Amino acid sequence: MRKILLLVLLFALASCDKDPVLIQSGIETKVHGKVTDDHGVPISNLIVKVGEYKVTGTGSYIMSYNDYEFVKWADSTHTDTNGDYNFTFKTSGKGNFYDLVIGEEVKLHESPVIFSELNVRITESANDMTFIGKQFEFNTNDLIRLYPCQITFKLNNIETFPVQIRHDFTNASNLTDLTANGTFEKTIYIQRYNKEKITLSRMKNGIRQIALYEFPASNVEGITYQTITVLETDFKNIK
Repeated sequence: MRKILLLVLLFALASCDKDPVLIQSGIETKVHGKVTDDHGVPISNLIVKVGEYKVTGTGSYIMSYNDYEFVKWADSTHTDTNGDYNFTFKTSGKGNFYDLVIGEEVKLHESPVIFSELNVRITESANDMTFIGKQFEFNTNDLIRLYPCQITFKLNNIETFPVQIRHDFTNASNLTDLTANGTFEKTIYIQRYNKEKITLSRMKNGIRQIALYEFPASNVEGITYQTITVLETDFKNIK
């Protein structure tokens, strides 16, 4: 009987250890900062939000998605014309970990777009009260702002298909393969300040081949247009 009671007690204690301690509800935290691109130009109308999570793991670094669960978006706003954001979120009493999310994934047919969202920890571990109930400031120029570029591919006497299109800032799933000779339009997303590279790749007789194309920086906001003529001699073997 004593052994059974001891096992029950140990199980209860273990369960208690896994039950996360939550931050009390109603605590207000001010979040503010400025968002620009890498040339100091403000990024306006960009969503900024705070996520609230319940962390079950311990330590400064959460090693697994199993260590926490999403509770809700605590609050959100958009950057103004100067790239500034300023809002206050309130704890719900159901979470103990918070992060700031700036930007969104690329969405087709929008201009401009942001290549990928930025996640910043407001709390470094569960129940970290360094900034909760006070204020948290975060400024960044790390976001990559992109604009659509419509490319007209003209394929002349290409011998081997399919041909895959690759571009650093465009999701491969949005660029379907070229499968025949002819003229085709594809949309990629480019930076305004830097030159761009497009890679076409294929397999020919069991050998990987690529063709590289480059065009200068657009230096403009909004959609741009390019034409690339693809020749059989453009493809080079990859050793």
